[in-house]
Formats: sequence, C-alpha cells, structure tokens
Amino acid sequence: MEDHTVRTTTSRWRWLALLAAMAIIAAACSDSGGTASTETTTNDTSATTEGSNTTETTAPAQNTSEFQYSIAIFSDPTTDNPWAAFDTENDVWTNYVNPDMAALYAYQGPTYTLIPLLAADDSPPEVQPDGDGYSVTVALRDDVTWSDGEPITADDVVFTWDAVTKYGGLGGNFPAQWPVAAADDPSTEEDETAQGITSVEAIDAQTVKISFNFEAGLAIWPFATGVAPIFPQHVWGPIVDANDSFEGLYAESGLNTANAGAFNSTEFEPGAFWRNTAVDNYWDKGSQYTVYDNGAVEYTNKAGTSETYGGDPSGTVVSSYTEGPYATDVTFSLYSDQNAAVLALTDGEVDFLLNPLGLQRGLQQLVLSEPNLNVIVNEQNGYRYLAYNTRKFPMSEKSFRQALACRIDKEFMANTVLGGAAIAANSQVPPGNSFWANPDLTATCDGQSEQERFESAKQILKDAGWTWDTEPVWSEDDRDVIPKGDGLRGPDGTAIQPLTLYAPGPGYDPLRATYSLFIEQWAKDLGIPLTAEPTGFSVIVDKVFATGDAAKDWDMYILGWGLTPFPDHVFTFFTTSQDSADGGYNTPGYSNPEFDALADQFGQAKTLDEARDLIFQADAILADDLPYVVLFTTPIIEAYRNSIEFPFTTVLDGIQAFSGLQASTTTTS
Repeated sequence: MEDHTVRTTTSRWRWLALLAAMAIIAAACSDSGGTASTETTTNDTSATTEGSNTTETTAPAQNTSEFQYSIAIFSDPTTDNPWAAFDTENDVWTNYVNPDMAALYAYQGPTYTLIPLLAADDSPPEVQPDGDGYSVTVALRDDVTWSDGEPITADDVVFTWDAVTKYGGLGGNFPAQWPVAAADDPSTEEDETAQGITSVEAIDAQTVKISFNFEAGLAIWPFATGVAPIFPQHVWGPIVDANDSFEGLYAESGLNTANAGAFNSTEFEPGAFWRNTAVDNYWDKGSQYTVYDNGAVEYTNKAGTSETYGGDPSGTVVSSYTEGPYATDVTFSLYSDQNAAVLALTDGEVDFLLNPLGLQRGLQQLVLSEPNLNVIVNEQNGYRYLAYNTRKFPMSEKSFRQALACRIDKEFMANTVLGGAAIAANSQVPPGNSFWANPDLTATCDGQSEQERFESAKQILKDAGWTWDTEPVWSEDDRDVIPKGDGLRGPDGTAIQPLTLYAPGPGYDPLRATYSLFIEQWAKDLGIPLTAEPTGFSVIVDKVFATGDAAKDWDMYILGWGLTPFPDHVFTFFTTSQDSADGGYNTPGYSNPEFDALADQFGQAKTLDEARDLIFQADAILADDLPYVVLFTTPIIEAYRNSIEFPFTTVLDGIQAFSGLQASTTTTS
C-alpha cells in the first residue's frame, strides 16, 4: 500500500508483542472447546498466494447503497445521557443504543486488537517515572472530529478528567477506567490510600499527559484509561459548570449532542423505540480495515495513509471492509419480550435482534427454520450469577453462602432443567475467554448426588454452629427432604427472617427465572425462608446498585455480566474500594484484605502471565468466599436477515458485543 509507515522504536515492539498476544488470545476464544463458532451460510471464498504463508480471504464487494437498519431489543434503555449510560445505574440495553464517545484506543473486531483511535502512537506509550510518581504522555491525531465537526483535542481529555474528579470519581465504569488517586488522611483511622490518576494535563492541543501515583500496569494503562470515554468540552462544559452534583449532569438529555461515532441519537420514545441518524461528516468514513487472524490490523485512512497495528500482517484475513456508515439511520424497536422480538425478526419487521441472554430451544428452532435468516453461534464473554448481600445477616456468614451454593447443582440445571441451553460455569472468567479462565476451579460440592449435596450443605451449617428447631432429614423412601428444615438459627442464635431472591421474570429471561425457583426450593429444604420474586430487569439493577444505606435493602439476586477481553472485572467487582454503596461495582459489599492486596498487585502487573497468575489466585479466593455463585453462561446465538451483511461474524461475544456493528453493516439488496 502507498504511504505505508511503520514506527520502529524499542518500546513500540514491546507493546506490539503484548497487543498481538492479547488479540491472539481473544481470537482463539472463538475456536476453543465448548460451543464452536459456526455460520449456517457464508459467502466467503479463499485463495492462497503461491510461495506465501498468507491465506487471503476475499470477501464480496461491499454494497454501498444506503438503507435503513432496524434492530429489535426487548428492554427499554433507561437514559439518553451518555454520562449516565456509562454509570452502573444503567444496563447493557442502554449502552447498545447510545453512540460512541471518543477514547485514546479501541478494540478492533473480530480479534479485539487494541488500536489507536484518538492517539497518534500506533501502540500505547509506556508509563515512565516522573518526579515522585509516574506518567504517560500520549500524542493525539489532528484529524479526528466530533460529530458536529469540532476537532477533538487534549482539552477534551482534560475536561473529562476534571468532570470526573469534580463529582468525586462518579460511579459504575468511571472508577475502573478513570481511577482517582487518593492519599491517606492521617486524621482518620481508615486508610484512604488509592492507586490511580493524580492529574491529566494538556501539554498542547495534540499532546496529553496522564500522571499516576504508582507504576500503573496493564490493568490501568492501557486496558482501562486507554479505552476510557472522553466527552466533548464544548457540549458538556457549560452543563458541568452549572451543576454542582452529578445528578444535575445526568438529568440532561444527550439527544442530538456531539459524539465521536458514526451516528447521532436523534429520537427516544420510551416504551417504543430509539433512533440513531447517520453523521454525514463522520471522521472515519471511507477508511479501510484489514484484520488478520494473528491480530494484526492494516488501517488506511480516507486520505490514503496506511499503518499497521498489532504486529506484522500474516496468516488468514478474517475481516476486510470499508468503514461507513451505510445505513441512513438505525432504529431500535422495543418488543415486550424475547418471543415477540424473535417473531418480529422472522416476520421481517427488523433486520437483527440484540440478545445477550441466549435463545430458548423453541426459539432456536424457529430461527433455524426461517429461510430468510442467517444464524451464527459464538462463545459468550459473560455469565449469570447469584449474588449475596454480605452486608447483612445471614448472607454475611460464609458458611451460609457455602451451604446454599452446595445445594445448587449447576450441571443438572444446565443439561436437564434448561435443556442444554446453558453451560455450567465456575470461574469469574467465562470459558470462552480461555487464556484467562481457570479450568481447575470446581463448584462447591461438585460431582455429588442430590442427597450428598443436601447432607454436605447441612454439615457445613452444623460445623459452623447453625441449629434448627426442626432439623431437615433426607428421606430414602421419598428421595426428598422430609421434614424440611424449620427455625434455622445462626451461630449466635439469631433467627433468619424471610429472605427474597430477585431474578428477571420468565418473559425477559426464562433461564434465570427457572433457576431462581430451584434455588428457592433448595434453600427451603435447609430451612432457609427464601422466596424467589420475578422482577423487572431494570428494577433489579436500580435496587442492587443503590448507594448509602439503601445498599442493604436486598438479600440475593440473579443477574448477568457482559465482560471485556482483559478481565480486570475479577478485581473491580469485589475490591472493598468498589463497594456499590459508594458508587462502585461491588454489589455484595464484599471485603477481604487478602483479596484487596492482590488487586493492588494486579494494578501494577506488567505482563500477561503475571496478570493471569493474579487473576487465578483471586478467582480461587472468590470461589471459596462466594460473594457471587457463578451459575452459567450461554452460547451467543444470533440471527439476522440475509438482506444485510456484517464485516465479520465469528467473534467472541458475537455481533451484539459491537452493538450490531452499526457503522460497517451493509445491505445485500
């Protein structure tokens, strides 16, 4: 290619080796055991160049015709404010529809290679010693603009950081990706020390310096702050200036405001639809991307300048396309439940269904039998889990958590009750993300029969000092617990009051709804007065991510997580500083000094192997302490009309991980 440039500094090669390894790990996830990545139809053809080890995959020429792209969803977005959308009070559906903000780097599908977005450096600069701390200085491109045409500069990066710190660090994703450093206050007994960013400075319009109070490792730079959202100062600056609390900021509508993506959000009718409209002057429109299976990415911008990221291009081309958008608008239509959304897809009302939940067997057969649909299957980078509120009795007792976890037969649930629609999981990292998932972790009371599980669970409680007014007994004749436990009391004699298990209802997710009913019955066998209560998804999210004293207003819940390729969530979900009562991710309120110490080490890990070892150690602690019981994952089964075409379909977490690939989807008609 003309104007092909490769920068060859020593630090660059270190980063390229690391990023290529990350990309290969993510790409391998789609082809490792479990559920294979398959497609019912394909139009790809392959040709091998003689004398070369490179297999070129020639994709059909893109149809650049304009069209209207329609996507089905079955849960309402909760906000059109992009700041609030990044906070924990919102959910995957909200993030599906909100357009992209800027970031220094971004993940390139389908290999998840980290490539520059705003950054001019083709690989992230290294953190360097700087006075009493450390810093990284990043050069920015000068050709990237917001959707309203305003240039994106270092001032936007500084503004974002200033807004985050003005509001005390904000919540949800913000503390993980824009971590605020803190020093210990000698006037208090608590240790307030926190590793993080101390300042963000604009050296000039195209150079930004980020300073840390520690030698930031991969978990912070580049895989957190490097991909953190950056907001336009000219849009949000006056709003931040006018609001002393983040609630005022979050209350502002984001419709028709500038972002860095290919679409603006233009309409939102709660309970009906959300519409994004194409940006005519999108800064990346016309750029070309060629992605290889070794993680390398060849990028040519619309001016014709080319660069290569993630190593030397070789092997098979897994995606080659020109960036759009080709759709004039994208409409997300809301349907009452998964059944209604699938029916809309088969009837031709929509082109694609966003579905992070997995399809029931009956719905799978429906989409497979529809001749106008293509169906793809990928491994999911996510899991469903049971969470305990460890801030309150009896969930605060480890023995209680272990006993109930012992009664949960994950294999029976996945293979028999849920009919194979689920895959039992034990690690905090889904099996599809194979480099990071710990294959040696087993479930509590793994491999035991139902009777053995009951006896083991009862013994766990007895050994910890729990007592019953009526002790439960397994009846050989009835193959059941008769009598059931009654009057269960904790080690100090405290009686258990009625408990509630929140789970999404059957219309939203029948898998979790069914799971909750079985957990209720297993708990009652032991004398735990637990009632499963089907509840709206957003209602559960609001309840369990409540702050302050309201964080104690729930007992247990079942929800799920969609995750990033670099699994820093293993720490951010459970460190003491991330307590959701203070606006973080740690909904159970779990606190373990040994675990927190591992989190600090993880924040400084410089190699993938070092980071993986710490994740394995942390995962083992969590499997024993059980603030969460990881229950299952599902394959991502996605169906779309054969009148549209995606730039790739074999990818960890499916097309839904990229919100339907709105900017690069084309029409085949």
